[in-house]
Amino acid sequence: MSPYAVIAAGFAAIFGSALLIDLAARHGWTSLRPAGEAAHAILRGRVGRWLLMLGWLWTGFHFLAR
Repeated sequence: MSPYAVIAAGFAAIFGSALLIDLAARHGWTSLRPAGEAAHAILRGRVGRWLLMLGWLWTGFHFLAR
């Protein structure tokens, strides 16, 4: 198995897990909140906005830039 396939499978697993957690939260099967509500809570404060922006920059720089 190539390193690319391992990385792609890892991203697919992370995306699938996030999707399942969000669906469970939307249907009330857990005490977690949906992703939109979590993002809204993070973006409410200035520090949260900066941390989210830095997280997106880090993700883009390390994983998406080729």
